[in-house]
Amino acid sequence: MGDPAGYVIVLVNLVLGFACALPLAKMLARVRGSRRILRYFAVLIGVYLTECVAFSCGMATNIFSVALAFVWGAALGLWLRRSSASAREVFRTTLFFSLYSSMPALSFLSVLVLLFFSEWPILTVEGGARFGIPHFVPWPVNTLMGFFLSVSCSAVVLKALITTGEVALFIRSRKPGVRGDPPSTTY
Repeated sequence: MGDPAGYVIVLVNLVLGFACALPLAKMLARVRGSRRILRYFAVLIGVYLTECVAFSCGMATNIFSVALAFVWGAALGLWLRRSSASAREVFRTTLFFSLYSSMPALSFLSVLVLLFFSEWPILTVEGGARFGIPHFVPWPVNTLMGFFLSVSCSAVVLKALITTGEVALFIRSRKPGVRGDPPSTTY
């Protein structure tokens, strides 16, 4: 089952990584007041490849992927703090960036779909054990569906909270009214 699943994940990540990078690059360029869309596109592809490696190195535990959220949050916070865009637009762009960086974890769900169509029992503990989920993992995470959903959804939630939270702290420190923010900005 490893070869078809590996090919599916690679294909899904290639499509997601390239298709979503362009709209996000345009958002980043708009927030920074720049026309360097191609440069931002290249940086985003690098971010996506880094996320793919981190997710695969963590072997579906999200350890490295969530750790990268701290790096992205600090980098974006420092970079976007100098933006003349409103705090709302910076926050929105950061949220989309965090979702983009979560897509390698979401692509993990393609294996669940592949297993379903291969007629694996995705809702049973036995199916999870056959796949390699340890017996000490509690129900419903010890089923294939529970495992895949918990891994994917936890990455999205944690990365969004960490990345956007850090950026919010950085942009809160900028002076109101100087860079396009109204005097009373809420985050």
